[in-house]
Amino acid sequence: MLLSSLNILVAGAATGGASTALLLARSGARITIVDRIQSPSAIGAGLALAANGRAVLEALGLGPALGCATELSATRIIDGRGRTLAEAPPDARFAVVTRARLQEVLVDALFAEPNITCRFGTSVMRASTDGSVVLRGPDGETREQFDLIVGADGVHSQVRDGGAFGARLTRTGVRYLRALVPVHVSDATEAWTAAGVFGALPLDGGTYIFASCASPALSRAIEQRDLRALREAWGNAYAPAERLLGAVPTFGDLLIHEVIRVDCTRWYDQRLVLVGDAAHAMAPNLGQGANSALVDAAVLLDALRSSRDLATALAAYDARRRDKVRTVANTSARLGQLAEITHPLARTLRDRMLVPLLKLLPQDRQLRTLLQESPATLLRIARQDHATSSAVSH
Repeated sequence: MLLSSLNILVAGAATGGASTALLLARSGARITIVDRIQSPSAIGAGLALAANGRAVLEALGLGPALGCATELSATRIIDGRGRTLAEAPPDARFAVVTRARLQEVLVDALFAEPNITCRFGTSVMRASTDGSVVLRGPDGETREQFDLIVGADGVHSQVRDGGAFGARLTRTGVRYLRALVPVHVSDATEAWTAAGVFGALPLDGGTYIFASCASPALSRAIEQRDLRALREAWGNAYAPAERLLGAVPTFGDLLIHEVIRVDCTRWYDQRLVLVGDAAHAMAPNLGQGANSALVDAAVLLDALRSSRDLATALAAYDARRRDKVRTVANTSARLGQLAEITHPLARTLRDRMLVPLLKLLPQDRQLRTLLQESPATLLRIARQDHATSSAVSH
């Protein structure tokens, strides 16, 4: 398919949308990217870039700009007393970067790309399967036509609402807090405690912390916006948490969100297609949300470039991605359920029986499943020129 014949709208300029826009534009497509925020900035604290997501960013030439990322060899899962329950395999290396830095790098690249028109401060009001869309920007509403509309607009996607995607949103009731704190930790840990999960990942200038808030004491502290009570509740379950939360200045410096899962029976409908959380929001326990969005971008490019027409391309993209991502989402959900066990007897059984069994599973197979596509394949896809063997037929 000749991508230079395509006029594409990308809705959403976060990780999935920005990377999709850059890959398609560098392969010749004319891209308009919109985001409701006038100056898109990251909502979040830190981000763990696994080998699959990093391969896409490296292929885009953004590796040097992300040189501040902190390389981590492995993460230890520990209990509330700091005893090691499990360790990630050596090949499961990742780097931690602030979401703000990643977003800054992506937005700079968007503005520098001649095939991309950035229209920030513009929202998708309605999108239709025929490629028409109603946009609301600073000068009011316009109705416009595109060959393809990419919905990278998150859990509550407006693009998804315009098609028949069979979307199901599942509210888990589990809330997580996240923050960046100016406290140094020596290694990456995720503690499975009597109060839930508390994670700490070192990065440049401090530590990225994340914690679940499902216990009654933690839930009350969140509802009352009581940082002191939050520190005490976590400190009772896991001593290092009190020190790390003690470095958070005010309750307003915490980012708190409920984990919502998104499943779709299909990821495309005529001229609409989904990437990232719009298609597959998942629990954060495997750290594959943003990484999967980056893989979506590369596979969508590969499908468009290698197919004879748009319908064939989108069907190929859906077939290649949907089942793989659902497997990761299911695994992440199950891991989250294990990590959230708080009953003393159930935790003892988990730590002494279930966790050791996980170590017996083939680690190379687990890693392939987690990454979904090999990093080498993603590098090859994203680095190819935009030459194609056939013209597009709409």
